[in-house]
Amino acid sequence: MPTVRLRDASEYPESARRLFELSRQWFDYDFKEPPAMSRVMAWDPHFGGPHGRAMKRAMAPGEFSRGEKEMVAAAVSGVNACTY
Repeated sequence: MPTVRLRDASEYPESARRLFELSRQWFDYDFKEPPAMSRVMAWDPHFGGPHGRAMKRAMAPGEFSRGEKEMVAAAVSGVNACTY
């Protein structure tokens, strides 16, 4: 299975670290490092940027609560055997 090295937030350029901070505020978490998937996606801004914008739209208020959306995301990740 292909893998990527999970980098520390400090290894990213300042622009990515600012996005990590905005994401932390928006998702309201207080982890030592940004979530693993955020760090993987941020390494390639041409891919990660559009993905981040789509995630923000998907998690915006709508028919389903944020908790319900998080549950669907967790179930899909489990089915895909995602370790992030």
